[in-house]
Amino acid sequence: MNTEELILKKTFGLLLLKGFDATSITDIQVATGLSRGLLYHYFKNKEELFIQVTEKFFIQIFDFDIRKAKDYSVTEFVEFMCDRFRYISKVISGIVEETGSVKEVSMLNYHFLFYQVMQRDAIFRNNYRATTEKERTGWEYALKNSIGRNEICVDIDVNISANQLFTLTDGVWFQSIFSSDGQSVIRNLENALCHYIALLK
Repeated sequence: MNTEELILKKTFGLLLLKGFDATSITDIQVATGLSRGLLYHYFKNKEELFIQVTEKFFIQIFDFDIRKAKDYSVTEFVEFMCDRFRYISKVISGIVEETGSVKEVSMLNYHFLFYQVMQRDAIFRNNYRATTEKERTGWEYALKNSIGRNEICVDIDVNISANQLFTLTDGVWFQSIFSSDGQSVIRNLENALCHYIALLK
């Protein structure tokens, strides 16, 4: 792991534990074992560092290439989405384990930090909005593909169903704040989506 990656990961772990306001450059120095001067060599200030951390661990981790999902059926898109959330959960769990504070950190911390970022950073809000639009578009593609393959009813309203599937996905993912087991959340998500899709047949 290079120095910049180390700084980003350790800072993200601290932000999960302590939040924005309580995390200091001194905390980051201690966590990384780097001098203040070296930290400022990579990042101009605390704000720039935090922006890059949130870009990496919220936007980049959630983002995906919509072209990969363009030909999926609804069942295949469910699998794609669940695999995506498994990856996200694995990355977050790995970083939490590295902090040595597994008992103190849960998905609640991740969601809390997410909302802190949403409140502070307009660029982040716009980037996240673009990612969520890809999800909606992915559901629209999948529904149209499944209609074309006679897998679901032809007379459903694709836009409404895509919005409902998106909202269902977002809602189940948000419920992960009540669980320390990311895998059970993903199983719940898969079950909820498959149940909804069964209603479209």
